[in-house]
Amino acid sequence: MRIIYLLILCFFIIKPIDVNCTEEISYEWKYIHGKVISVIEDTVDEENCMRYQKLLVKLTERDLTGEAEIENVINTASIYKIVVKPGDEIIIVCNQTGDTIENGRVYSYARDKYLIYLLLVFMGALLLFGGKNGFYSIISLTICVSLILFGFFPLIMKSYNPIIVVSVISVISTLITLSVIGGLNIKTYAAIIGTIGGVITSGLLTFYFGALTHIQGIGDEDVELLSYFTEGYNLNFRDLLYAGIIIGALGAIMDVSMSIASSMGELYESNPRIGKDKLFTAGMRIGKDIMGTMSNTLILAYAGNSISMILVFFLYNRSLVQFINSDQIAGEILRALCGSIGLIFSIPITSIAFISISKKRNNYVKPKAVYRK
Repeated sequence: MRIIYLLILCFFIIKPIDVNCTEEISYEWKYIHGKVISVIEDTVDEENCMRYQKLLVKLTERDLTGEAEIENVINTASIYKIVVKPGDEIIIVCNQTGDTIENGRVYSYARDKYLIYLLLVFMGALLLFGGKNGFYSIISLTICVSLILFGFFPLIMKSYNPIIVVSVISVISTLITLSVIGGLNIKTYAAIIGTIGGVITSGLLTFYFGALTHIQGIGDEDVELLSYFTEGYNLNFRDLLYAGIIIGALGAIMDVSMSIASSMGELYESNPRIGKDKLFTAGMRIGKDIMGTMSNTLILAYAGNSISMILVFFLYNRSLVQFINSDQIAGEILRALCGSIGLIFSIPITSIAFISISKKRNNYVKPKAVYRK
């Protein structure tokens, strides 16, 4: 029954939301796969720091096969250079006319195939070590990613408030993920309450300290580029930053809440007459062990994502005052700390929720109810 429910839910969620954006962006260039057969010419213009390659490639699209000659223009002064050789799989940007291409150039290396292989390894590991729960994890992850890709982005492009959209998506993701993985039982209900409580805490802190620090959310080059291409979409970049913080913290908070609820469930099942105080103390003790590692995970993940930006500050020998007060660094600090604090608050919220639910009827319920599906 749960499988049927999941399949129906996947159908409605994966189906993209129909939105009418204020301006439709059209592209005349096509991006196709190809494989380099040979390098026909390879010349270097040292004076202008340019290198030109003329390539013979095999087109590997389903509806476009055969061979074609394309160019690869390389700026030798740039750090990012694509110098291809025979056998390399590439993405070609071109104009397509029927079964032929025109003005073909190398766009990038073809990476999608190997990323799909890595995704299959990830899914295989989930199924191998997780069994049925691993399968449910794949389903819930697919639904959550679909909600973000086909729900969040289309709606904010239609000028919906990113905070409202991400709040609704976070609640839906939490309900689906924890219900699918844990089943409908006491530990899942407690984990859902703990997750929502932690996310609300993180969101409130983000709003409050974001306003105090006047973070704009437009410090990095990606967002500046985004502001150029989305001029007609009325996007609020500060709200986008806040939405990103909530999404980034959601997974870690769900992890902590479910871990605590599961541990308390095991303890409660082994001793259903355990007192409230002892059960709460046990939950907090478990949470303390998880808290340190998960906070480190969250903060180090954000730090790792910002290595290039941090390195720039060190290379330019900027002061600590400049470093901390820059919009980019302050935004990353806000992201890491608000997410970690929400994670910490989810521990007592989950513990209290579990006790309240498990002791609701006549002070005690049957221990099997903790894991009733």
